[in-house]
Amino acid sequence: MSKPNSKERKIELQKFIEDTKGMSFLKRALKWFQQNVNEIVLAEELAIIPGEKNNPINHNMRRIFELRDQKGYEIINHKYSKDLKVDQWMLLNKDPKPELIRPRGVTKPLMMEVFERDDFSCQFCGRTKNDDDPFKSGRKITLHTGHIIAHKRKVNDNKMKITQLKDVDKKKKYTSADFITMCNVCNEACKNNDLTILNNVEKILKLDEKDQKEIFLALKRKFT
Repeated sequence: MSKPNSKERKIELQKFIEDTKGMSFLKRALKWFQQNVNEIVLAEELAIIPGEKNNPINHNMRRIFELRDQKGYEIINHKYSKDLKVDQWMLLNKDPKPELIRPRGVTKPLMMEVFERDDFSCQFCGRTKNDDDPFKSGRKITLHTGHIIAHKRKVNDNKMKITQLKDVDKKKKYTSADFITMCNVCNEACKNNDLTILNNVEKILKLDEKDQKEIFLALKRKFT
């Protein structure tokens, strides 16, 4: 196969996009990985691959994590291999391995229960899906259901411990108490760590000074 960033690779990718017209992004991304199995795939290549209607896909990395965590495809990045740089990915085997599926325990009804309980706002910074993403121009915040007790964590600088099907207590049933609403920014910052739940005072202290003053004045009016 051609090498990343080469002229040949760019031609191959454009032909691939034409040949897979009508496929969903998830199917296209998997097919591109399989076409380049054990070869480096760049994040910028995945960003070019469109969706079913040939429209650009927002948050496309979430789909890659879905292939890895929910479908069991052995896709690695720089966190799992010193041979890969940031924004480089690699599929090690064409076929999925069911034993690698990483159970999250989140169903759509449970996710909605968590969001409704938390008033559809991040419980760490207060952002909602209507707020702009501070790090991605033109994009809105995405809300996630974060595990309070991490289901994957760093063991050391070179190794990640992952909760897999074989490690899971089959009798455990997740409830909303196991999750908390997080924006994509806080979710990324807290990844692979157990979460410390903030009380209301701690949440206010994390706000900027303008918001803190507004809260202070509102409370002052109420209690004087």
